[in-house]
Amino acid sequence: MTRGRLPAACAVLLAISAVAADWARIVPPLALTFPADHGAHPAFRTEWWYTTGLLADDGGHRFGFELTFFRQGIDPASPSPGSSRLRARQVLAAHLAVVDVSHRRTRFAERVARAAGGLAAAAEGDLDVFVDTWEMRRLPTGVLVLEAADRDRGIAVSLELEPEKPLVLEGDGAVSRKGPEPGNASAYVSFTRLAARGRLTLDGRARPVHGEAWFDHEWGTSELGPDVVGWDWMGLRLGDGRELMIYRLRLADGGTAGESAGTLVAGDGSVRHLAAGEFSATPLTFWESPRTGARYPVAFRLRVPSAGLDLEARALVADAELDARASTGTVYWEGPVAVTGTLAGEGYAELVGYAGPLAGRF
Repeated sequence: MTRGRLPAACAVLLAISAVAADWARIVPPLALTFPADHGAHPAFRTEWWYTTGLLADDGGHRFGFELTFFRQGIDPASPSPGSSRLRARQVLAAHLAVVDVSHRRTRFAERVARAAGGLAAAAEGDLDVFVDTWEMRRLPTGVLVLEAADRDRGIAVSLELEPEKPLVLEGDGAVSRKGPEPGNASAYVSFTRLAARGRLTLDGRARPVHGEAWFDHEWGTSELGPDVVGWDWMGLRLGDGRELMIYRLRLADGGTAGESAGTLVAGDGSVRHLAAGEFSATPLTFWESPRTGARYPVAFRLRVPSAGLDLEARALVADAELDARASTGTVYWEGPVAVTGTLAGEGYAELVGYAGPLAGRF
């Protein structure tokens, strides 16, 4: 979140510092219409569709997965008469990760292509995005279909995700503020609990799987405040039927930006938004990457006093660092977590900005 997300996320595309004046910006109020707004918004510079979840096979082996598609605008102007159809005005990237919880291993693959010549595209009007042979689309029934495979890494997913709750408009009517200036925001919507079923392939072995997943969709142009160096995002499904999303925007001086926020979704789908002062996320333990030297918090104490929540979210696999420098130009941590404390639960965390600065990324 907010990918950074910012989340979710993974939302590394929000880290671009220079913004062309011709790109649209997110300002309230937003008038969203679905399913049209599940599709692409090319008037805005950055966009992503993000799915994560926890799956199990018939033998009880557990897996985490992430499949995310990023869209980055290059030129906001309309094509001039006679210009080449092969001239790209957008670039798309995709990330696929599978976490083998039983064997404590993470596999990661990435794709990047210009949106021209049939290499990649993100449709307007409904969710239908692809990069090479990887795709994410929404059926008329509302089910999300995911297809992605990487033979070299030995991983693949073929999943259907069915929403079990209504769409959540994050922030203020889907306006999720990330900085103090006008337009420092993203449009942000989520399906916080989806029933997942399909197939997962690991090392050439395909197996039926089932579980639950989370979906985020964000778009915007100018997002982060000037002092933000990264974020910690979590999307959690709690055992009493609620979901908790929080994102903490980390400042260069070690503090937390006032635009940090969260959402608590009740069992009936009703939504309560959380301001920065209504929750806390305190790191408890850390893991240091042997590849990059980055030091990531892999356990947090999460408190939402007004909701009676005092939780611990701990990584199921500490080594969930994803090196995406060949596509989105960043390294981040994205992996499944188990929740204990006031309630049991599970979900995903995204930790961005620990392996280097965000400025100038894809």
